[in-house]
Amino acid sequence: MTEQLSKRQAFGTAMALLSATFNRALTGPALEGYWMALEHLDEADLKRAVTRALAECKFMPTPAELIALSGHARNIAAECATAWETVRRSIDRYDYTVGTIDFGNRTNAVVANLGGWDTLCKASLAELDNPGWLRKRFEEVWASFANLPDDSLRGDPLPGALPASWMGGRPNVVVQVPGQPATKRLPGKPHAAAALVRELAEAKS
Repeated sequence: MTEQLSKRQAFGTAMALLSATFNRALTGPALEGYWMALEHLDEADLKRAVTRALAECKFMPTPAELIALSGHARNIAAECATAWETVRRSIDRYDYTVGTIDFGNRTNAVVANLGGWDTLCKASLAELDNPGWLRKRFEEVWASFANLPDDSLRGDPLPGALPASWMGGRPNVVVQVPGQPATKRLPGKPHAAAALVRELAEAKS
């Protein structure tokens, strides 16, 4: 039995218990919605949420209420701010000289929806920095993805502006966003020309 199957069975048992206790029948789509929101909870967290719901709730709890009762309520605004600051620092550090850059599925998907890495690198400071419109759009897209499973997002590494054949190939830079799942893709060999450009830029700053 796989871990995911075990979690799904525990989830099914928990939802059946809540449904019967609160006399609230749940349709298939409703159950799938609960699962999408709660699948990141482990069995101990889910049990804690259900136990507290039975003791503290007067009505069938929503997914958000169950997450709060589990003790693992997400701070979406804080997640977004952390991701944006990571992206913003990476723009200053790597700019268009990177061949591909990988922040992980969720952040990659948000950046792709803003036009991609090259679009952000070409943006003006006024567009990027608070209250720049690109930051606002980043926050809006992040919020729209907030309740989607990480692996359901199209978060391929983001291509930069350099052609694949330029000075021996494209580098692949991996940047970990704090609090987000680590990407399983590994960085490639450093791009000699890109590294030289960065060193010269840093020397002038």
